[in-house]
Amino acid sequence: MITRLTRLCAGLSVMLVVPLAACGAGDAETVDAAGLDGTPITIGVLANESGPTAAAEAAAAKVFEAWAADVNGAGGIDGHPVQVQTKDTKGDAPTAAAAAEELIGDESVVAVVALSTATDHVVGETLADSGLPVVGGVGYHPAVWGKLKNWFGITTSFPEVVNMQVASASAVKAKTLATFACAEDPACESAIPLFEAASKSAGTTYTGSVKVAASAPNFTAECLEVIRRKADFVQMSISPAVGSRVASDCQTQGYTGYFGASATAVMAELYDTPDIRLAGALNTFPWWVDDAPVKHYRDVMKKRGIAEEEWAQPAATGAWATGELFRKALTGQVGGASDEVSRETVLTAYGKVSNETVDGLLPQPMTFRANEPGPAVKCYWLYHFEKGEFAGTLKPSCPK
Repeated sequence: MITRLTRLCAGLSVMLVVPLAACGAGDAETVDAAGLDGTPITIGVLANESGPTAAAEAAAAKVFEAWAADVNGAGGIDGHPVQVQTKDTKGDAPTAAAAAEELIGDESVVAVVALSTATDHVVGETLADSGLPVVGGVGYHPAVWGKLKNWFGITTSFPEVVNMQVASASAVKAKTLATFACAEDPACESAIPLFEAASKSAGTTYTGSVKVAASAPNFTAECLEVIRRKADFVQMSISPAVGSRVASDCQTQGYTGYFGASATAVMAELYDTPDIRLAGALNTFPWWVDDAPVKHYRDVMKKRGIAEEEWAQPAATGAWATGELFRKALTGQVGGASDEVSRETVLTAYGKVSNETVDGLLPQPMTFRANEPGPAVKCYWLYHFEKGEFAGTLKPSCPK
């Protein structure tokens, strides 16, 4: 069962995660804590910073460090500065396991943020059994999120992370669906049966997948095939880099429908493609809306010098929302500035989180209980993208 889930989530990672190179690992540091003399609150971050699916998650780690700097600049959490200790998992099972053990063994680390979706299942039970709480991040592995105690997830969980792709097609009135799947890895097609079942339930027609080889000089034949099938929505189960090339070729061949991209596949490398039409759903809050908490997010990103292509994507907003929930949950729960903040402090604080949305930054009202699994996260944000502009609000969609 675990092997089957792992293969399924490998397929999800192709559909939802970006396989690109990334920047190097961050150092453990107290970020911009001048003038704060309280005992530090140290948060460990497990991030894929240099592995084959690294770009989105590496950028999200930088965003989380910018969040810590913003908190410290505003006086910390009740006078306690936030310290961030980032571990690069490289998207690799042995590396992730060793990194998790290091964080568990460091008693100063009171919480973990998970930003390595490919290795959640590797470290899941180890962290759950250790008493070191996972206070969010980005993930969807069904054997971890919503299943293991003290994994407090805040992003759309399985199977809704697949179902929302079909919901996004219905939202733009698409009727005939297809999938572009990478030819190099069988995992690219492992989540397609779920997509097909969701399509049937939604009353749309799924016409199957078309394999795409990244090394191909062009994609004329593949584009003509989905046009022949009269598809008006094609889900991208390929990397954004390849997806950008495919979209350009298909538009040249006369395809006028939408390309599907959801969750952490929504990256600038894809949506900067000239004239592309995208539809999808986000498992974390949209970065373009004008609601006050999102404006603040953008302001901090610019102040901290984070590049727009790094913060304007879902893994980044998931990291920020994780931090904002942590700030809200811990405020008033950590004692005086000289008091030590422990793992038990964090667990107690999260056990009091009830119907919390963090001013709309979470996809649904969240309630947690210490030493229990977090609830399923069924809601998401629909969007579409045309003429270089995103459309979509901070109001989430929730299946009935």
